Amino acid sequence: MIVGFNIESIDGSRENAGQGKLQVQYNPKITSVEKASVGAIDGDVAKIDFSFEVNYVTGSAKAASINLEGHLLWNGDTEQLLETWENEQSLPENVNAPLMNDLYRKCLSQAVGIADTLNLIPPIPTPTVEN
Repeated sequence: MIVGFNIESIDGSRENAGQGKLQVQYNPKITSVEKASVGAIDGDVAKIDFSFEVNYVTGSAKAASINLEGHLLWNGDTEQLLETWENEQSLPENVNAPLMNDLYRKCLSQAVGIADTLNLIPPIPTPTVEN
């Protein structure tokens, strides 16, 4: 389970892209995994560095992007996680699915505010009230 989450870098920009239907694409990526210790937890945890990119695309042109980089701390079977990362450059499936779900939730909630500042549509669907 995730016991710590930190965003260390945020970057957002708009381009002068052509007109057309705007599509939102997500690109989460684990960039490194290493052993770490946290004072409040007995034993080691895994420090997992990530990047999370949201691209706004019209046709083949990039209209805007939001990039977040940071790390999270994962507590649970640290040795297996580190071994799998070292051998395969991926996370064990029992870790990958819940970790990615939390990563999407946390990063997209941050990206909503950045998108609003850049006058972009939110990167997630929002409810619409009709009369």
